[in-house]
Amino acid sequence: MASEVCLIDHDANKASAEAEDIQHVGFFLGCPLKTVESAEISTVKESAVVIICTPEAQPGENQNVKHNLKVFKKIIPAIARFAAKSVLLIVTRPADVMSYIAWKLSGFPSNRVLGIGTLIDCARLQDFVSRRLNVARSSVSCMTIGSQGDMAVPLWSSISVGGMKLRDINSRIGEQDDPERWYEIEENVKSVGKELEEKKGSCCWGVAISTTEIVDAIVRNTKVVLPASTHILSCAHGTDKDVYMSVPCVIGREGVYCTVRQKLSEQEKAAVQTCADNIRNILRESGILQENNNETEP
Repeated sequence: MASEVCLIDHDANKASAEAEDIQHVGFFLGCPLKTVESAEISTVKESAVVIICTPEAQPGENQNVKHNLKVFKKIIPAIARFAAKSVLLIVTRPADVMSYIAWKLSGFPSNRVLGIGTLIDCARLQDFVSRRLNVARSSVSCMTIGSQGDMAVPLWSSISVGGMKLRDINSRIGEQDDPERWYEIEENVKSVGKELEEKKGSCCWGVAISTTEIVDAIVRNTKVVLPASTHILSCAHGTDKDVYMSVPCVIGREGVYCTVRQKLSEQEKAAVQTCADNIRNILRESGILQENNNETEP
């Protein structure tokens, strides 16, 4: 979908090798793709989208927010200076926390800084539901909000197949007393990422293709609704915290045009609030709230 892709890494040799590897088969992509490699942030000049996916923890390591913060302090202001009109897409985990940090460091309006959010969790939920019902994935409509991984909140109250809400058939769907045990799917959605990483090192395919979906929405201005991390400062999405969190977003050329409010059950509201509190605590522990906001808890 891009005519030019620039790969930037502190290891210039790695960036060069990756770029050349792509360039060799660029013909098969069906477009006049040009790949550029660099160790200099200034190369992002005039980019439409800047994807930030560094640094990444090694398998088995926890996401080191303080280490990521040091790196972001170096690269985000520079990106904002050279690509002042770009949309920043944060893939670095934890995506919600790092998206908030990128927003504060860039000075960009919040709509032009977004994170990959729970898109991969939503895709997994859709896949698991379609397998259990033995229907095409395209026939399943679902949404997962909150934070990627074990803090993801599947919205069982809104899952539908062919226009029929599953909750209208099973009023306890997704709850712990559900006789059909649909809650097992939610447990799988939350745990499968770690399981795959333990087996293969990283969920590179899932993350990469999810990232591509968001980039496609931005570049082609499709205004598709996808779950992505965006700034939340109200109770409209079940939380009263000043955080970045994954909710359904209308995504296009300017980033997030607007969010789509969901009608949540009391159980879902509680789960979303817990997720927001957790994100807020990580931000506070990292020092980014005091450093950039000098604010107190709302």
